[in-house]
Amino acid sequence: MTGHRCVVNCEPEAIEEEEISDVALLWSEADSWPSGNVPVEGDEVEIEPSMNILFDIEDSPLLKSLTINGRLSFLNDPEIPQNLTLNVYWIYIRAGEFFIGDNLTAFNGNATVILYGETTEESLAFSIAVEGGNKMIAIVG
Repeated sequence: MTGHRCVVNCEPEAIEEEEISDVALLWSEADSWPSGNVPVEGDEVEIEPSMNILFDIEDSPLLKSLTINGRLSFLNDPEIPQNLTLNVYWIYIRAGEFFIGDNLTAFNGNATVILYGETTEESLAFSIAVEGGNKMIAIVG
């Protein structure tokens, strides 16, 4: 096996800063997504810069990736405990926010993020010197 890294023109495209919407949309509703479809198994999901998404499903399909450039929050009902599971190979919080509860209200229930990956599967490299692996939560910016 031969590993390859990008060495020319490797910088990711700039993210245009936008204000995150005050209106939170539910992950489970097709209208919340630019494609008009709720993410399904194997999808590479992006929360775009202005998007404010509430993760409201009990057990997500296994996603290839989740890039957060807007806001993703686990739905938190202070009166009714929620048990929510996000299944993904990797999460890249590039220019956004990821919340499970907040500094005023702890998450009421069980929030689980399961990261998948095998040593033989594709890895993500951030630079020539920094390899992220294939099972990770990366926060930059």
